Amino acid sequence: MGMTYMTSDVARKYLFLPNAAVWDRDMAQMKRAGINMIRTGIWTAWRQVMFIDGHAYEEVLRAIDAFILTAKRYDLELTFNFFAFTPEAWEGLNPYLDPRSIEAQKRFIASIVSRHAESKHVHWDLINEPSMFDPKRVFSGPRSAHDKFERAAFIDFLKERHGSLRRLQERWNMTTEQSPSFEAVKLPEQDEIGMNTTETLEKKGGPWLDYTLFTMEMHNRWAKQLMDTIRDIQPRQLVTVGQDEALGAQRPSPFFYASAVDYTTVHTWWLMDDLVWDGIFSKDTYKPNVIQETGIMYVETPDGRAKRSELELRNILERKYAYAFSTGGAGAVQWIWNINFYMNNINESHIGALRADGTEKPEANVSYDFGAFMNEIRDLFVARELEEVAVVFPYSNDFSNRKLAGEATARAIRTLSYEMNVHARGIGEYHLQSLQDYKPKLILVPSAHNISDEALKTLADHVREHGGTLLITGPVGLDAYWRPAARWENELGAGAVTNLRREESLLLEGRLYPVSFAGDRIADSNKQLLREEGSQGATKIVTAAWGAGHIVWCPLPLELNDRTEVLCDLYRYAGRLAKLRQELEWLEGGGHAGVYGRKLSYSNGFLFIFVSEYSHSAPLRIKDPVTERTYSFTLEAERTVMFAADKNGEIIAVYRPNEVDISIL
Repeated sequence: MGMTYMTSDVARKYLFLPNAAVWDRDMAQMKRAGINMIRTGIWTAWRQVMFIDGHAYEEVLRAIDAFILTAKRYDLELTFNFFAFTPEAWEGLNPYLDPRSIEAQKRFIASIVSRHAESKHVHWDLINEPSMFDPKRVFSGPRSAHDKFERAAFIDFLKERHGSLRRLQERWNMTTEQSPSFEAVKLPEQDEIGMNTTETLEKKGGPWLDYTLFTMEMHNRWAKQLMDTIRDIQPRQLVTVGQDEALGAQRPSPFFYASAVDYTTVHTWWLMDDLVWDGIFSKDTYKPNVIQETGIMYVETPDGRAKRSELELRNILERKYAYAFSTGGAGAVQWIWNINFYMNNINESHIGALRADGTEKPEANVSYDFGAFMNEIRDLFVARELEEVAVVFPYSNDFSNRKLAGEATARAIRTLSYEMNVHARGIGEYHLQSLQDYKPKLILVPSAHNISDEALKTLADHVREHGGTLLITGPVGLDAYWRPAARWENELGAGAVTNLRREESLLLEGRLYPVSFAGDRIADSNKQLLREEGSQGATKIVTAAWGAGHIVWCPLPLELNDRTEVLCDLYRYAGRLAKLRQELEWLEGGGHAGVYGRKLSYSNGFLFIFVSEYSHSAPLRIKDPVTERTYSFTLEAERTVMFAADKNGEIIAVYRPNEVDISIL
């Protein structure tokens, strides 16, 4: 249970104007609140720590020492952040690629880490919410710094990825005159790419996928170099990267940087409707994930009043914490303990658990309540049973110039989790290795459109060899670069990729469903025809035996349509074919919109989590098929109910026990 912390007296200047008495007072209060980890570090003013490369200021280093020791006094785990958005360049040309910058960053980090090689309560966050590469254009996706180091690295990346110039020309749809050599390739800018369906100038979209993949690889290379510096000093301290909701923003993504860190993170701020999606697609199969920064953005009415009450803020934070654990996360960290009233930003200056006068807001109770509950069940979190459903995030589409993946995967997760009470884990298109070790019964690829040959082959081969069901919606006849590709013509009867109509229809198990594509969908999305049927009649589902398993293909990109019923019934059909087990039997309340509930299974018991995004309190009655115990309780509007049970179904702990009553029937 974590909290981001900068002091109440001088906020972010706490290391330059240190006051250990204030730190001691605040950390004692946080410890009483049930907080066991704090996140802090340097978000700005790196030159005030090390103005000239290699010469860190001793007074600042001593302040960091005192801060880390104060945290130890209260047995608080400490995550210390080094950089933010882009790392300090120290006279280099590129903050991620220039050797001059990287060596200076190593010396900067080493000046701090070397003093705490034996500190067992510290781990390190290399950078907060990184963007690549241009420091002046953060939070806007890949942006080139146009320096010689980036250019040379990009050319090397392209040579390794494509192997030959001819292959690059084909994938980028360029002539020999347009791309005469690898050395002639330019670093792309987004305004040179056809990002929209209608453009005023001729533009090429091919380079954008490669450039975005290149930025992922360069971020990992940079992170590994800094991690190696830390490992040389102390190999047992954990290292991470703190990233915001960058999935869908073409910035460093947890599935990509998981290989370079000890645990992944996500900062759940803006995507209020997709908090479960946030957690699922930042949790790598092999690494822990922490909701490392979460809170509530300040929103106001047109006349300038606060739109949300403090109780509403508490409820939102509570469900963000609940989703952190329900999606397999290892913890949640609030931003922030003290509001920063110095900040000339009406949004930022309202965020925090404590008001300017030091009094606690109602949202501070989330730390007290979660802290007490999680401390009581802390030994439960061993050997979690993974979900039977795996949803593939189609990065080739998300990194392309026609992004649909974010919307498609969010719709898939929302439908599964809330409409059907079926829960999934996430895997990346370029990170399918975990399928060998943790074999799902159902693999879902939602409306990917363009997907790499390698990923599609890996998925199909996995089902053929190991069984299970692969459900793919939307076209399968587009490669990673949006080029037509002859795939599954004989096996599934795949025909031409063509345009959608505003109103389509789908034939599923003898029933004809309307399927509607509104807004830009008829411009930016596609369907695929079946060869023997052409464009006549309703679209049909194709189900084929595939070695030890099955493939189910819906040629319509169903997650991008407006109607939920047809999507639910397709998922149910695939789930029956995959023989999914029922996690819980919902005897009462399972049909309420906005009621989320699930059971997480561990080696010695179970954790039940129920979250309301519903405007009314709802009586719930659920049965655990494993223990055959039935539980009855009321889920208050916008609140969370959690309880833990042993292997026999006996309740061992309840979240907010003085407010929530769980009956075993």
